[in-house]
Amino acid sequence: GKSVLSGGLDALEFIGKTTMNVLAESDPGFKRTKTLMARTVSLSQLLREAKEKEKQRRAQQVAVERTAHYGLLFDEFQGLSHLEALEILSNESEAQIQSYLATLDGEQLETVKNDLIAIKEIFVPKESDDEVVQVEKADMGEEFVSMLTELLFELHVAATPDKLNKARKKAHEWLEEASFSTPADIEEKLKKTPGEPGEEKTEKEDKIDSNKTEADKNKTVEEIYMLSIESLAEVTARCIEQLHKVAELILHGQEVEKTAQDQAKVLTNLTSAMCNEVSSLSKKFSDSLTAAGSSMKAEVLNPIINSVLLEGCNSTTYIQDAFQLLLPVLQISHIQTSCLKARE
Repeated sequence: GKSVLSGGLDALEFIGKTTMNVLAESDPGFKRTKTLMARTVSLSQLLREAKEKEKQRRAQQVAVERTAHYGLLFDEFQGLSHLEALEILSNESEAQIQSYLATLDGEQLETVKNDLIAIKEIFVPKESDDEVVQVEKADMGEEFVSMLTELLFELHVAATPDKLNKARKKAHEWLEEASFSTPADIEEKLKKTPGEPGEEKTEKEDKIDSNKTEADKNKTVEEIYMLSIESLAEVTARCIEQLHKVAELILHGQEVEKTAQDQAKVLTNLTSAMCNEVSSLSKKFSDSLTAAGSSMKAEVLNPIINSVLLEGCNSTTYIQDAFQLLLPVLQISHIQTSCLKARE
């Protein structure tokens, strides 16, 4: 158990307080008002450094142990590449906004600034959102898929959430499998394979059997932990990929029928749905771990469960940070649209 955790926890410690402070809040959802823009280093930089640090740590190991490391998995699922690409689009859009504003003055400048502020206000997390999020937190199940498709359709961009749906489905299938391999099931299996008839078990054999059950239980907990970290990394990477695709389509896509403000509102709902899904997944995996490790010592099991819940919090933070990167994209899209209208 400990070896599985060490990799993940080292990296979490390394990423440090930028994401840890999320835990101090009652809801990992929309309370964080610190946006990515306020940071001196980008999120992708932090994640890449944490990933490299973990790679070095593994290279120094004599024996290769199976560990679940969120950063490495997130990168394997291209989460980091999409986040970096989104940061580039966001920075380019921001630069274009600044150079456009530099060409304006007087009333014209005021008008454009007010438009941009109106879009920005939609991106600022509202306290009241927490209540809405809490209501929606109830497990959405398959509704999540249709809701996501509907919201993307509402954006009027040709994006379908196929990859994200696939990752989500896989995670839920794993959860179902995990719930079938709780200690009770393992004991049931062992009961069904008794020794030869008429053969009395010696005390030594009994001890071997109980050790076997213990090993099976630990294996189950370790496997569920691995699956949970992998699922969270994959679903989060797919969410960020989806937001990156949306950004590309808004910038280089077809003519948009919706205003930037309307798109911002839809994107807020989209992000909220993604965050709820990720939170719900981490909660389900931690419940599954609690059930599977019911006979384990609390000091062994609790850090494993906390690690999954923490990665769930971090995942929602990454999705929200990616959402904040869309602000300049929508603002420049608004500028381009209004310029076109002015020319007509």
